[in-house]
Amino acid sequence: MGLIDQVDSWDTNEISCSTRSHLSLTNPLIEKNCISVMHLIEYGAQAMAIHSGLLLGKPLQGFLAAVRDVNFYIDDMHNVLGVLCIKAVFELKLNDNVVYTIKVEDEYSMLLLKARISVVQI
Repeated sequence: MGLIDQVDSWDTNEISCSTRSHLSLTNPLIEKNCISVMHLIEYGAQAMAIHSGLLLGKPLQGFLAAVRDVNFYIDDMHNVLGVLCIKAVFELKLNDNVVYTIKVEDEYSMLLLKARISVVQI
């Protein structure tokens, strides 16, 4: 399942992506014509995977191990009708564990989600 439409910029420490997939009626996460704000975590995780893939030259394979310091700044996605901007900032790699801070904003820079995600690579 690919939710990210494009990579806007990236370097060794972070990636910025954008998408309108949350508006698509074919989005696999959609329920009752909208996705849950909880699914913004998946958008951040996919940005992480893309970033790691760009750095390693192959897709990051692993599983979500932890989501911490989660802050949702909206209750639902019904009024988010424009582009989602997803930023993932690399924090730490220890053995097979990778930690990123993710931030999802709307196209007007309104913060929707901020969290820390840990992935265990396999």
